[in-house]
Amino acid sequence: MSKPPNPIFKAREIDESVYSNLIENGMSSWLAKILSSRLDKPINVELLYSNDLSDVEDPSSIPDMDVAVRRIVGAIKNEEKIVLVCDHDMDGTGSAAVLWSALIDYFNVNPSLVNVVTSHRLTEGYGITEPVAQRIIDIKPGLVISADKGSSDEPRIKKIADAGIDVIVTDHHEIGANGPPKSAIAVVNPIRSDSNYDKHVCGAGVAFLTMAKVRTALIQEGVREKIPSLAPLLDYVAVATIADCVSMKPDKASTNRTFVKRGLQLINNKTRPCWEVFCSDLHGPVDAETIGFRLAPAVAAAGRLDWAEVGFKFLIAKTKSEAQKHWQELQNENTLRKEIEKKLREKAIPEACKKNGQSIVLFFEDGHSGVHGITASRLVEAFGKPAGIFSPKGAGVKNVISTDEIKIASGSFRGIPGFNVKEALSYVSEKYPELLLSHGGHVGAGGGSILISSFEQFVIAYEEAVNAQIGNKELKPIIWVDGELPTGLSDFNILGELEKLEPWGRDFAYPTFKGKFEVKAIKTLGDGSHLKLELWDGVKVLDAIWFNAVQDDAVIEFNIGSTLNLVYVLKSNWYRNNKKIQLQIISKIDN
Repeated sequence: MSKPPNPIFKAREIDESVYSNLIENGMSSWLAKILSSRLDKPINVELLYSNDLSDVEDPSSIPDMDVAVRRIVGAIKNEEKIVLVCDHDMDGTGSAAVLWSALIDYFNVNPSLVNVVTSHRLTEGYGITEPVAQRIIDIKPGLVISADKGSSDEPRIKKIADAGIDVIVTDHHEIGANGPPKSAIAVVNPIRSDSNYDKHVCGAGVAFLTMAKVRTALIQEGVREKIPSLAPLLDYVAVATIADCVSMKPDKASTNRTFVKRGLQLINNKTRPCWEVFCSDLHGPVDAETIGFRLAPAVAAAGRLDWAEVGFKFLIAKTKSEAQKHWQELQNENTLRKEIEKKLREKAIPEACKKNGQSIVLFFEDGHSGVHGITASRLVEAFGKPAGIFSPKGAGVKNVISTDEIKIASGSFRGIPGFNVKEALSYVSEKYPELLLSHGGHVGAGGGSILISSFEQFVIAYEEAVNAQIGNKELKPIIWVDGELPTGLSDFNILGELEKLEPWGRDFAYPTFKGKFEVKAIKTLGDGSHLKLELWDGVKVLDAIWFNAVQDDAVIEFNIGSTLNLVYVLKSNWYRNNKKIQLQIISKIDN
């Protein structure tokens, strides 16, 4: 194979019972078709549009919540030193902001009593690692609260506990076969097998729910006379939820949808200096896509290339000038991250073309651990197969000249629908225990470390694990299509109805349409890989944008006057507060 395979176009199938229910509730036919191809069961139509926090299930039912709340209240009452140990990605950074702000801004804990500890992605990896555990012990706190990590870190949690420090885990990642960490006094994780709570909440969401119960307890026990609602912290939860790509499906992840809707309102109202700064560069309102493509990559960039503190400082900044300073740092880091990612992607695609199995696992001696996950996602998009990228542990660390002495490789994995990354890594770990030195993750993503000398054996073992789940089913990139736009309706009305159903995302994909157009104008943008088009649909001319339409200095494969069958999404394009309709081209249908 000299290039990635052409995608397969598939029409979404509707669920007749869901469709009938939506029609009976007064929904238009075209919108009912879209929703009935995404929902698994009939749903109260009002819940599709609601953002009422009273609809969120009481988190008291999450195992260990009561234990965690009592211990945190005790630490606040006794003015103990508290360490917040959080992951280095956007979910971890958002979690840190939730916990910090709840303790400092709402519960009036002295800031000198609270420390935030994150791991260095490149040198220390994910989780409560040995260096992280030692830093915590050196601080000598009375209590540690984790967020977005800790569920599979029993050995290091035991080390902390043995030093006389209580550990509370709040997390949403999969829990290993041995169950929740026994040395933690509480493990608040909806994924637990003994939990019936919504299992789709992200790490920052779990942290928020925990702090909400702490607020209630502080008031009930008279530790604090009055504490405002923590709902203003949902902006942090929203950005973490969107960035972590957890489910947005209305009939199974209503908690996430409520959190994101409320959070987006706060961001658009510019309730913090960070949102004033972020929104100053934008035209039009902030939606889930804006967060996913503009904010989250920048905030997470610091943690991908170095320490993650800059993103945290940006989120909790108290003044606009402080937020602006940190935002500029993040923008600089993100520009560098894009350059590194582009170089690795350009190497990875040709190597992936050489692979014939059901999975793609690559090793790059000169890779960069900070962009493994993004690059693996690009491979999944291009080939439709589960993918993983390895490089020497710490590759890309600033001020490190050589990785010659490094014998361990760290890798990131991404999956496809119907495939569980965590289960595949666990399969390898259980069947070939000598291969994986460590691993973790969830359904759609994971990470692990191996000896570099074991890479080829791991590739074979992971392929076996993938086959155990998928078999010999042919895997290719799939583009799901919702058909043609309904006739007789204005594009603005259609777009307005779709915008009311925000947030779209994982398990609730934004609608993708197809249509035949005549090309009226072509203009290249940026480095020449993007195209701005004017397209005639037989009635009117529409503006369109096609990102990455021209690859590797290739020529444009059509001309003015060409007729194209295109797959696209309908978007708004804001300029000087004026809203226009724009088609965002996804692909061309050749047959």
